[in-house]
Amino acid sequence: MSSIFRKNRRGEVVARLRPEELALLRGLPAELRALIDDPVRDDADVTHSDPESERAPETAEPVDDAVRRRLFPLAYLDPTEEDAEKEWQRMVHPELVRSKLDALSLLAGTLERAAETRGRVEVVLSPEETEAWLGVLNDARLALGVALGVTEDLDLEAMAGDPAAAGYAMYGWLTALQGALVDALL
Repeated sequence: MSSIFRKNRRGEVVARLRPEELALLRGLPAELRALIDDPVRDDADVTHSDPESERAPETAEPVDDAVRRRLFPLAYLDPTEEDAEKEWQRMVHPELVRSKLDALSLLAGTLERAAETRGRVEVVLSPEETEAWLGVLNDARLALGVALGVTEDLDLEAMAGDPAAAGYAMYGWLTALQGALVDALL
């Protein structure tokens, strides 16, 4: 069982974090809100590009747009379904944005009521708040992973000397935190 998350007798998840972890989590809502609430640029190709393709730097999609496309993937991958994709985006995208923003607000609210106990900070999460934490942690990992160019075969430990080492460390921590929360729910 995770030492970060545990279930109490009432079945609620209790998060027990170090103060510096709490500070990092408190920064997530503002960082993600800017990406979620700001639409992809109109001049960007918001349809059927391959995010895995190797593109020349001069034609590369801006990082923020690439992150938004990862957070809000296409529903129709077939380029001949562009009209259906636009209709789906028109109908569903606003609800997805609202859902993600609500999750950010829930996470922020839970962190505000965190109480210090023996050098750690504890917060009890309702099922709805736990779901919000899972969604926000996932979105944060996806956003940071796109920004860093994380791939499945990346060895995070080998990135220690990289100029972006702090970003890779944050990605590793978010991954571990999300995994610990999932483990606590099992």
